[in-house]
Amino acid sequence: MLAVITGASSGIGRELALRLAERKYDLVLIARRTERLLEISKLLRNVNIKVEILSLDLTNLDECKILLNTFKNRNIDLFVNNAGFGLYGASLDNDTAKEFQMLDLNIKTVHYLTKEISKIMSRGTIINISSMAAFLPTPLLASYAASKSYVYNYSMALAYEFKQNKVPINIMTVCPGPVKTEFNEVANANPKMKGLSVEKCVESILKGLDKNKILVIPSFKMKFLRFMLRFGPTKLLLKVSYKIQSKK
Repeated sequence: MLAVITGASSGIGRELALRLAERKYDLVLIARRTERLLEISKLLRNVNIKVEILSLDLTNLDECKILLNTFKNRNIDLFVNNAGFGLYGASLDNDTAKEFQMLDLNIKTVHYLTKEISKIMSRGTIINISSMAAFLPTPLLASYAASKSYVYNYSMALAYEFKQNKVPINIMTVCPGPVKTEFNEVANANPKMKGLSVEKCVESILKGLDKNKILVIPSFKMKFLRFMLRFGPTKLLLKVSYKIQSKK
């Protein structure tokens, strides 16, 4: 079996690589930071699997095409769209170029790779990492939350299309709440809310994979929050969300 993971150098992507290696998946790990990928490859040296690394900047469409060309004649069982980042702060203060880079990676790249990899795969699963932020407008994380809303809605709709058309590929959307990764450091945020461990988050993802789910929300706390969000008026949700984010 072959698993391909973008954003594999840290956080959820790195932990998924380690756990999938235990399941004897051969791995192709993709990220910009070559040294981090080499470290993971060394960790898996004694595991009886093949590990390949690709150093690519997936905000660049040409480098996405390099990725796709690598797999034209190969069977992929699992493809994980994990690459992405956030940008914290008042929208008018955030650097527009940085926001566009984030939107390119979080939306365009995920859309493009999901669509094109689906044409290459004969069967299997594509996992798209969204966020709990997808379920409500989030002041001070406005563009990030909007990007993850796109991922959630696109992925869920595509999963339904595939089911109706009997395409043997499952699109699984993952919507974690706060997770203890490098996200906040990259996003320039200092959260007060305790995050879920990356190990527990990945455990939920793997359980969802085994059950062929189309939506995974790691932790009961986040599942309950998503349920409650359905009943809150938008005005109140915006107020509460802003209060939480302003503590970062």
